[in-house]
Amino acid sequence: MKMKYALLVLLAVVLAVSIVQMFSVPPYAGDIHSLYRSGYFIELERGFGVIKDAFIETKMFGRPVSAWILLEDIGTRHGTDIRVYNASGLRVKAPGEAENGGDERVLRVINAAEPGVYSQIVGGRYYSAVPVFMEDRCRFCHDFRSGKKLAGVLTFERDFDARIYYGAERVIIFAVISTALCLLIFLTLRWEPGRRVKELFDK
Repeated sequence: MKMKYALLVLLAVVLAVSIVQMFSVPPYAGDIHSLYRSGYFIELERGFGVIKDAFIETKMFGRPVSAWILLEDIGTRHGTDIRVYNASGLRVKAPGEAENGGDERVLRVINAAEPGVYSQIVGGRYYSAVPVFMEDRCRFCHDFRSGKKLAGVLTFERDFDARIYYGAERVIIFAVISTALCLLIFLTLRWEPGRRVKELFDK
């Protein structure tokens, strides 16, 4: 019976924490990004991908400087800090103008065995580093002989609507977890290990 009571106490504590998390309070208030990929952030990244494609098309079929002007206009209108980095991880503020020093997060994407989008939440802002993969058409501007997978990286940083991320989705997630825990508590209450042992010896 001691095992049963200990299990009930443990489940009750976990259930209490789960219920409290519906309202985004400690110990896990705020970001649960590492545990769950919100559809809201997936949509944000999809938008970043559209901007990346627009940048590449403008750079290739227009004047290269127009692509940087496009990013600046989009960033200003939508409150997004957009930066361009080359394959060496150096920021490119304008065509042919690379700055010294790089962003560790960008270098992480560039040096990854399988480069992919890297995202994180920092101080209420959503940061995303989007790799730009080498394509056949990239040979007109980039050196293919280096054997690098990436032509560069675009980074995006903007505020996000915390009410969406910490609202309905969070409630649904922890409501499902709480329901499962209630079911486990109910099954534990019906569990009588002492009675089973007694019946075994009575035989």
